[in-house]
Amino acid sequence: MFTVVLRALIVFIVLIAGVRLMGKRTIGELQPYEFVITLAVADLACTPMQDVSVPLLYGIVPILVLFVVHFLLTLLTTRSMRFRKFLNGKPFIVIDGDGINSECLTKLNLSVNDLLSLIRQQGYFSIPEISYGIIETNGKLSLLKNENAEAPKVIPTTLIVEGKIINENTEKMNIDTQKIKNILEGVSLSIKETVLMTAESGNVFIQPKRAKYLTVEAAL
Repeated sequence: MFTVVLRALIVFIVLIAGVRLMGKRTIGELQPYEFVITLAVADLACTPMQDVSVPLLYGIVPILVLFVVHFLLTLLTTRSMRFRKFLNGKPFIVIDGDGINSECLTKLNLSVNDLLSLIRQQGYFSIPEISYGIIETNGKLSLLKNENAEAPKVIPTTLIVEGKIINENTEKMNIDTQKIKNILEGVSLSIKETVLMTAESGNVFIQPKRAKYLTVEAAL
């Protein structure tokens, strides 16, 4: 028992020292390669602590190697912008003056619903409230507020997402498909060409593909 406790303490001390060297960022702030190293270190640390038949060095040495690799990669990323871009990727502007950039969302493997969830987490409930939205290399969303836009009085109801009608919401609002088609035809759009359509207090937000968003008044 004493051997197990001693091995666990040694591994714990090594992990603390290594994590201190990696910096004080939280999991959500880690770059992709840092997250991978963190997962690998966690897995390597479990083996020598649980299995006394495995020599302690077999667990500690790989952990130390990964910490050294992290140090070298971090050093290279600070000295070479090209290497940093290759390793970490680059930020993507997913919301701009035209609204949602669906092509960037596709490259990031994000859906419109994912984006709406991210902006709600930061206290925004409509796209016009935002001037710019950037997905950082660590996956977080940074937003620049549109000072000229008013926040919605109620949470907008989603009617169309990525060319598909949300029947559950249209039924709650007692809106039939033909009415939605009529609104879209008024701005020369079809359902399939619509990335996002929401309704709030008689105002309808429409985000076409590869075009600036529209806001129209409609009795719903």
